Amino acid sequence: MKDNNEDRLNKIESKYSFQEDSLERMSKELRTQQLEIQKLKDEIASLKESLSEFSPKEDTKEENPPHY
Repeated sequence: MKDNNEDRLNKIESKYSFQEDSLERMSKELRTQQLEIQKLKDEIASLKESLSEFSPKEDTKEENPPHY
């Protein structure tokens, strides 16, 4: 009986260690992805700002080309 309990305890400890390690790896990956998402959001904001500098103003009337 004692051996059986010891085996069970060892299995439980092994599973716990594995889950703890998995949780730590997932946490690190999640942090990496959060940083990457924030970087991409910043890049999109920068691109939008750059495009707004080159695009015509919304209040300007579209003119027909000279051949019309």
